[in-house]
Amino acid sequence: MHKAVISTKHFLIEGGCNACGLKNISTFTIYYEDHSFQILDGLDLFSLIKIISQKNGWKELVINEGINDEKIIFKKGNSIIEPKYDSNRVTYKKKTEYIELPRTFSSNKELFDQANKILKHFFDIEPYEIAIVEP
Repeated sequence: MHKAVISTKHFLIEGGCNACGLKNISTFTIYYEDHSFQILDGLDLFSLIKIISQKNGWKELVINEGINDEKIIFKKGNSIIEPKYDSNRVTYKKKTEYIELPRTFSSNKELFDQANKILKHFFDIEPYEIAIVEP
């Protein structure tokens, strides 16, 4: 089983205008056993799968399907996985198989378990043992 650690940092930033107050911003960085690391867009299912799949050789491609119409796919060799996501849900499709799940979960353990299931079943990536460390 692969191992990874996610580090979280929290910052207070100004909103940028007189009417905007301070905002709490969190950043997430995933560190791997081989001492490499990547920045996560957020601590959610789509971001986690995107980063880990790229670490394991999958390429994220944007396919134009028309004017202002494009889709994202992940490709490795002849395998193609099509994710679709919005603010609440994410769907992964490979050929005729698909799975739809919430984008966020009530616990990190559940998030990591679901990510590992998708990574194994759709991307053929061995599970990651993931832990979160606070500074």
